[in-house]
Amino acid sequence: MVKFEVSVQINRPIEEVFAFLADPAKLPEWNAIVEESRPEETPIRVGTKIQQRAKFLGRRIDSTAEVVEYETNKRFATRADKPFPVMISNRFESGAGGTKVVANFEGEPGGFFKFGETILTRIATKQFQAQLETAKEILEAPVPAQR
Repeated sequence: MVKFEVSVQINRPIEEVFAFLADPAKLPEWNAIVEESRPEETPIRVGTKIQQRAKFLGRRIDSTAEVVEYETNKRFATRADKPFPVMISNRFESGAGGTKVVANFEGEPGGFFKFGETILTRIATKQFQAQLETAKEILEAPVPAQR
């Protein structure tokens, strides 16, 4: 079992942070492994299916994720079966002048991924933390002045 948690403090209101991170269409903007992400419906709700194309450890993976939790400005979680059964749960908390995002990852690698479970956990933890840091950079970037 691969299980870990990463977090980041983003100096933006919870409404902006949640709207950005819980929008599957925005996922490729901040998640370097995701090439494409399309929800089957909007607005997003529990049960919404999301078609995704990603590149993970040098492998291209087409998968369908399902939204299993969706509580505006509080929680957003998806479950997918590729590259192995995995659930990613995000929690959003207001405070300290912004929003704390806590992401939990829980998966059960098999086949190719089972052999290097310890290494996979280290790599995935670093990647997920880097992705949250990228989202932070995007959300905290100054907005150019309108002329």
